Amino acid sequence: MKTESYFLKHIACDRCGSSDANALYDDGHTFCHICHIRVNEDEAESHERGYEEAKRQQAKKAPMEIKGTTKSIPERGINRATCEKYQVTQDNDNHYYPYTDSAGSVVAVKTRTVASKTFSTGGSFKGSCLFGQSLFPAGGKAVTVCEGELDALAAFQMNGSLYATVSVRSGAAGALKDCKASFEWLDSFDSVVICFDADEPGQKAAKEVAELFGGKSKVVKHMTGYKDACDYLMADKGKEFVNVWWRAEEFKPEGIVTVADIKERMLAPPAEGLPWCFDTLTKLTYGRRKGELYGFGAGVGVGKTDVFTQQISYDIDVLNEKVGVIYLEQNVVETAQRVAGKLDRRLYHIPDASWTRQQYEESVERLDSRQQLYMMEHFGAMDWASVKGIIRYFAKAYDIKMIYLDHLTALAANEQDERRALDGIMADMASLAQSDGLIIHFVSHLTTPEGKAHEEGGRVLEKHFTGSRAIARWSHYMFGLERDKQASDPVVRQTTTFRVLKDRFAGSATGEKFGLHYDRNTGYLNECPLIEDTPL
Repeated sequence: MKTESYFLKHIACDRCGSSDANALYDDGHTFCHICHIRVNEDEAESHERGYEEAKRQQAKKAPMEIKGTTKSIPERGINRATCEKYQVTQDNDNHYYPYTDSAGSVVAVKTRTVASKTFSTGGSFKGSCLFGQSLFPAGGKAVTVCEGELDALAAFQMNGSLYATVSVRSGAAGALKDCKASFEWLDSFDSVVICFDADEPGQKAAKEVAELFGGKSKVVKHMTGYKDACDYLMADKGKEFVNVWWRAEEFKPEGIVTVADIKERMLAPPAEGLPWCFDTLTKLTYGRRKGELYGFGAGVGVGKTDVFTQQISYDIDVLNEKVGVIYLEQNVVETAQRVAGKLDRRLYHIPDASWTRQQYEESVERLDSRQQLYMMEHFGAMDWASVKGIIRYFAKAYDIKMIYLDHLTALAANEQDERRALDGIMADMASLAQSDGLIIHFVSHLTTPEGKAHEEGGRVLEKHFTGSRAIARWSHYMFGLERDKQASDPVVRQTTTFRVLKDRFAGSATGEKFGLHYDRNTGYLNECPLIEDTPL
């Protein structure tokens, strides 16, 4: 089988009309160096298909015809020179805005019908630049990006035809996509001045585009009464536009502030946060502040439940705060009983305690009428995403700022890497507290210490918290509760050491401690002196 063929002579091509561009080979096939079409002796039909496809491709590459003539647009205040610069033309019915490729060839035309103010397009915008882009070399002091073609014409003219000015292709909705496609060209300028409409879609798009170019971005803030560049020009307010253009605000990502931005808050005198139910703890911590996390660690049965329920009752009764409670190892009935008991100094959750049915019913009615205690009914492990949703619902639906979570460890119980999971949970919890202005109290389980058990009075250390590194990183305060439940002395047996393990706010409370004595008759914790330091 023959695999090679030899050139014989140049012949005419009946497809493109060339007199000599078609080459004839000894095997009978031809190849036109203009059409780029190969034709074998038995491939006339294939040649026809190929030729037609070639015509279509050439048509796409061919510059589009620009209709109409160049003249001013008096109803917009745009002069003829500006229209000539941007090759904008018009006839009796339409305005024509050409879009070019990087070489300056017109590949698409946007047509604006004057009577109906509607737009249509012709050609292909694939591969086209921003409107006006090919008219200006890359680089330079500044480029202005507008939301529409008419605004680009107006802005260029009012700025004395001095600075590169372009428009996105598809308005606010497609602004980010269009600017991404022309990123390298736009980014070559020292400043990218974004001059979009002063409405919500325009400002949203302006922010998105500004984020694309970071510190180079400047956003024009229009004067009241002016929506876009055209408004200024039609009102003969060119000087005013130039002023707002020069005063365009440097873009700053959300969260970046200067002293000027926060000076008023800085000058406000430091204020104490909301108090604890224990006076000593309030003095040590300067109270509780919104946006902060407070972590508690204790051995089993050492007293964390009593501390939490007493604090909850204080928040309700003394501070008149609404409280959101998420207990994963205690049913909601017992939780509510304990809170009611703290309010009345009675042990309503214990059947043989000294209270009457009438006293209990009256207490339940009082607690119910206050509508300040909101609880999630769930028992057992639960994922953080679900708990986060509950917390946000508490905050948004009921305006709750006080959150109590017992316990943190259960949120990572089903994760393969518990510590990694807790790190993510703590970071997200801290962000949630800041964004929603919450005070979040949480309990963490403790790891087994090397020496004396926590239930025997062994000291609680930061490292004993499950996921301690994450908790220490994100918590504002960490507290440890210690009690020797097996002590022979009944006073020692009923006394809990409350220890401050971490103080991010002031740092001075770290290492401080005080005693809490449990009154078996009332179920209430009262501050008391410590008999002796708890041994390590």
